[in-house]
Amino acid sequence: MPAATDELFLRRAIRLAMNGRGMVEPNPMVACVLVRDGQVIGEGYHARFGGPHAEPSALADCRERGNSPAGATAYVTLEPCCHTNKKTPPCAPRLIEAGVARVVIGCLDPNPAVNGNGVAMLRAAGIEVTNGVCEGEAKQLIEPFLRSVEHDSYLTLKWAQSADGKVAGPGGKRTQISGPESSRLVHQLRARSDAIVIGIGTALIDDPMLTPRDVPLRRKPLRIVLDPQLRLPLTSKLVSTAKDWPTAVIHDECRTNSRHAEELRERGVAVHCSEHFGRRGQLEAFAALQLIREELGVRDLFMEPGPTLAGSFLAVANRVWVFRSLTSMNDSTAPAAATIPAQLVPSGTIRVGDDELTEYRRPMIDAATDRPYAVSASADLVLASSTPS
Repeated sequence: MPAATDELFLRRAIRLAMNGRGMVEPNPMVACVLVRDGQVIGEGYHARFGGPHAEPSALADCRERGNSPAGATAYVTLEPCCHTNKKTPPCAPRLIEAGVARVVIGCLDPNPAVNGNGVAMLRAAGIEVTNGVCEGEAKQLIEPFLRSVEHDSYLTLKWAQSADGKVAGPGGKRTQISGPESSRLVHQLRARSDAIVIGIGTALIDDPMLTPRDVPLRRKPLRIVLDPQLRLPLTSKLVSTAKDWPTAVIHDECRTNSRHAEELRERGVAVHCSEHFGRRGQLEAFAALQLIREELGVRDLFMEPGPTLAGSFLAVANRVWVFRSLTSMNDSTAPAAATIPAQLVPSGTIRVGDDELTEYRRPMIDAATDRPYAVSASADLVLASSTPS
């Protein structure tokens, strides 16, 4: 089949897989499209954690339509699994039993239990396999999962700024910059993340709840405050709700027997110490991600930083979302947004209500060529663009 046709159906599968965002984690988003004679005869995606995988969903859809998958081509965004030590049966044998003639794969599964073994099983059964079609897009679809397998973190930064680049009111006063549609989208991103991270400045000025609201919630994201001098008030909303919603504080008062730390723990806050804060209280970003990953067990992080914290973490961010208002602040005392480095590349801009949202991504590297893949819009941005504001 022509390469352009393979890319067409593989991209259809990638878009379909995005429908699982926020429901399948820590699993990757995956979809399968079954095609015969240039026509889709069945398709499906992994819709929820612990539920059917993409391939059996597509096979079931094919049969419900009155079609047979025998002799068809299966377009799968991720290598079909072949291992058995998991919640659901392996998918490669299902494709073999169904009699598909060809399988086109976006990228190999980085899981050592699968990596290449699914392809080998299919080929041993006489099925033609083509791998690496739209590989960059397929890998970017599951970047948080890829980084998790590699024992790494996936970090998203998000902020709102005025038309003249300000992130708060005069003197740093809290000011609503983005509109209600943008706020609803932020709540969706919070719900899809493992953890929501802020600095102590934001905690003191805004006193946020930092919870996803009015969105489907499969789990409660951990709330994390980077608080070098351990100043988070016991009366704050974060502390007051810590026994109902997981909350953690990272500080550098490591050598002191802090009564405040004990009072936070008594109220349900997990208190962790890091010796990687600098003189000005800025946490060294790489060390922070390592601590959060190893001690708190979370990898997909959604950070809502002020400009100082953003400046520290832009060097390690995988993705940045910037909401831009049409309104200017027109005040020289208002704090300005951090400057996004050239290493973070725009992957798309959409309208969200009266605001403009631009996504920036750090390009992933093709290991075979040591060159960056062209960046593509994340599932979150694609889903947001298809949702009416």
